[in-house]
Amino acid sequence: MSDQQGRRRARPLQGPGPVRVPLAQHHPGAMWGHATVQFAERWMAYVLAAGFAALLAFLLPGADTAAPATTVPGASGWSLAFVIMLAAPFSYLPMPADYTRYLPRTTSLKSITWYGALGGFLSSVALGVAGVAAATRTDMTDAVAGTESLLPGWFQPLFLALVLGGSVTNSIITLYSSSLNLQVLGIPWTRAKAIVVSAAITGAGSLAALFLTDFTSALTSFLSLLIIVFAPWGGVFLADMLLRRCRYDGHALHTTGPGGAYWYRSGYHPAGLAALLAGIVFAALTCDSELWTGPLVAPLGGADLTLLGSVVSGLAYAALYRRTPAPVPAAA
Repeated sequence: MSDQQGRRRARPLQGPGPVRVPLAQHHPGAMWGHATVQFAERWMAYVLAAGFAALLAFLLPGADTAAPATTVPGASGWSLAFVIMLAAPFSYLPMPADYTRYLPRTTSLKSITWYGALGGFLSSVALGVAGVAAATRTDMTDAVAGTESLLPGWFQPLFLALVLGGSVTNSIITLYSSSLNLQVLGIPWTRAKAIVVSAAITGAGSLAALFLTDFTSALTSFLSLLIIVFAPWGGVFLADMLLRRCRYDGHALHTTGPGGAYWYRSGYHPAGLAALLAGIVFAALTCDSELWTGPLVAPLGGADLTLLGSVVSGLAYAALYRRTPAPVPAAA
């Protein structure tokens, strides 16, 4: 399926008229166009849902409900749990546009919000319950190996296939966006070169995490540092959406240069940058990670308040925001 076919099936939200949508040919599925990615993601969702439902059926009946409870963690433990829990949603904040721009203009904001929120919530809770049930019976230092040891022999290959399938469905859209982000930074590369560089960096990082370091510690540390940037970025993004009531001119967003409605000052929005930096500074000062510990962590009793960087940046943006005549979409 070509990208042109994908565009014919669903018009982008930006409005009528031609909109150039770049391809990300970095993954076997993405090479055939965005329509193929959508098709694969849709059917893989059904397969993965059925497979992990079977996984729950194997793990829950054998859970040891009489297992001794661990000591309730203090501020440090609870804050770390929240950081790990919310790091994934925050890290995906820049990417929903890769889905929503292909939705019909008549799609309601309420349906996008509820379907996205419930889908993420239910799947996260189900996997969390499965992990807790498995942890009452075996050592989960290596989550994949620990869970595999609790499954019947015939299901173990299917479980590994599920893990692989889940990683593939995540990586398609992640790499789809990462190469575009490199171009957004102004790097004068072709899309193909950006994809190759992005895939090489991702592969090198994955190999290092698997073979040169403790994977769990590396993942936790990486998420803790990642959220220093993404939480404040999300705060600015959501604050701007609320202030504008989600009303943007899609064509004007693609217009660069002094004539662009969103060009601001030489292509930068001073209020947005100032708010983003304020949130990043706060998050860095309160981050508790193996790779970096902020100077305010100890006075706070070991609490990691990185997530509040989104609140700081959002409030700062609202305070600095100056309402200017903003373009209104042709069809609200």
